[in-house]
Amino acid sequence: MGSPITFESLLSGARDFAHLAMDAHAEGQTEVFLLEAGVSVERLAKAALVQVHPTLLSEVKGNDDMLLHFAGAMTTPPQRFHTIGAAVAITRLRKIGVLPRSAELDGLIELRNGVAHLGTSSGEDYLAPFVETICKLLDHASEDRAAFWGSWSGAVQVTLDDRFDRVQKAVHLRMDQARFRMETRFGRLPEEAVESVAKTISETGLVVIDRSPTGVHFRTLTRCPACGTEAAALFLKAANAALLYEMELAAEELLCGLCGLRLAGEEEIGIAGIPSTMRCKVEDLKEVVDDGPITGNLLGHHDAF
Repeated sequence: MGSPITFESLLSGARDFAHLAMDAHAEGQTEVFLLEAGVSVERLAKAALVQVHPTLLSEVKGNDDMLLHFAGAMTTPPQRFHTIGAAVAITRLRKIGVLPRSAELDGLIELRNGVAHLGTSSGEDYLAPFVETICKLLDHASEDRAAFWGSWSGAVQVTLDDRFDRVQKAVHLRMDQARFRMETRFGRLPEEAVESVAKTISETGLVVIDRSPTGVHFRTLTRCPACGTEAAALFLKAANAALLYEMELAAEELLCGLCGLRLAGEEEIGIAGIPSTMRCKVEDLKEVVDDGPITGNLLGHHDAF
């Protein structure tokens, strides 16, 4: 009777947990991400050891039933399977030159095993070592990365790409995650239903939302660079505290009401492909949200709206 612990079963499990980890990361569920990512690494590390020889999954102490079974001396699998843990599997792969030493990977496994406390760590701290380790193991096993990662292939490529700096990686990753959330929430709905939702939660036109000594703050509607719907609120600022007939507004933040994409600052907004500035006239204003002193002051300067 063959062993149920095979390269194919371990690879399949690693793929399932990797997708769960990326899903959790997209939803901001850090502890779930760390747990699923750690399990994925463990499964794929064991798969790599099985390719060398199944006996490498055996513990060197305790009951030797697993060792005898993997070696082919016992054809009937033991009733209970006791194989090495993730840390031992990684150590063995390092000894045979498959994986390099990595404090970040060790930290991920410690968090997954409950040995270390999450503390100030975030999912961002461990996404890169997780992705890099999985890809190294896939390459060693001659497995196709795209087939393993599926719809997360783009996010993985961004994470690995040295041409992107830290901010560029963060923006592109957030956009991929926003597309995932959009597909999860609205993928089964007809396109017209999604458009209807977008119209319900969105407000067109240029709106004054605040005025302070440092400038006037506006909100307008724009197409989301991630999900492509007209449901993203773009927040802008005019440096002059008084409304002028013609103004240049600087983009400060973007928030999509459908996919949840959030971008902060001109740099992130520019990376996403949205102009970081826009010109407008007072006559473009649709309304002023606050009908208190701010409105009165604005109306006192201009009668155009």
